[in-house]
Amino acid sequence: MSTAVSAAAPAVAQAQPRYAGILAGAWRRFRRNKLALFGLGYVVFISFVAVAAPYLTPYTYDKINPSIALQGPSWSHPMGTDILGRDMLTRIMYAARPMLIVGFATQLAGLAIGTTLGVLGGYLGGAVDWAVSRLVELFSALPWYLIVLYMVMVLSPSLKNLILALTITSWVNSCRVVRGLSFSIRKLDYVEAARALGIPGWRIVIYHVLPQAIPLLLWTFASGIPTAVFAEAGLSFLGMGVRPPQPSWGQMLADAGNYWMYWPHMFVFPSAMITLSVLAFQGLADGLREAMDVNVNI
Repeated sequence: MSTAVSAAAPAVAQAQPRYAGILAGAWRRFRRNKLALFGLGYVVFISFVAVAAPYLTPYTYDKINPSIALQGPSWSHPMGTDILGRDMLTRIMYAARPMLIVGFATQLAGLAIGTTLGVLGGYLGGAVDWAVSRLVELFSALPWYLIVLYMVMVLSPSLKNLILALTITSWVNSCRVVRGLSFSIRKLDYVEAARALGIPGWRIVIYHVLPQAIPLLLWTFASGIPTAVFAEAGLSFLGMGVRPPQPSWGQMLADAGNYWMYWPHMFVFPSAMITLSVLAFQGLADGLREAMDVNVNI
């Protein structure tokens, strides 16, 4: 009898479900999403291209050569040349820099502002929460693109002012997420016990509120980058973003003007890069959201 029981024990142990760790489970869910893997690969690739652009092309982005203007794709110029004879591939590479700078800088700054305001409003409550809520409602009701456009017009178009204008409108989602989480956590029993023991509020926020908010904030950060990328391209297209001769994909579309019907390479390559960037970052954000879903630990 004891032999049968001991023989059945390993079978029972093998039949029990095995749960993955947090990071292992997150990576397993992430890699099932093909669009998320494409987004991750694209982000790594375009970041490398932006950093190593001077070493990947023999041309400079601002060198004018009218004798080869409006040439189609060739071995010497794989993406052709623009109206001033500048190499399109070189300008595409260098234009990835402002795209990445605007995307990451605005989201990091917005994350810092939104997290601070959300914690103050959700944890402290009262008048502070009322003020934060009204501020969130105000910026949610106003069209963010018009706010950014107006601020850039007032401050004068430049990359620095574009980042500043986008930062002012990029904190709303992270603030809303952290405020709701802080408001729910502060009523839990272990938080009340920590308060009764005299633990300072800042320690409760750092060790209990923020760790639970990290997955949501990571998704908020990633999902905000496509918006910033599209905004940078749109404002540069209108002449309110990156200033010449520094290249931007939106600016390159504006330069195509009336030429794209006869020289389509001037339109196709910048628009393809904008589309790929928005799609890749959005896919990466969706993959992170699914990966951080702790309710599915398989």
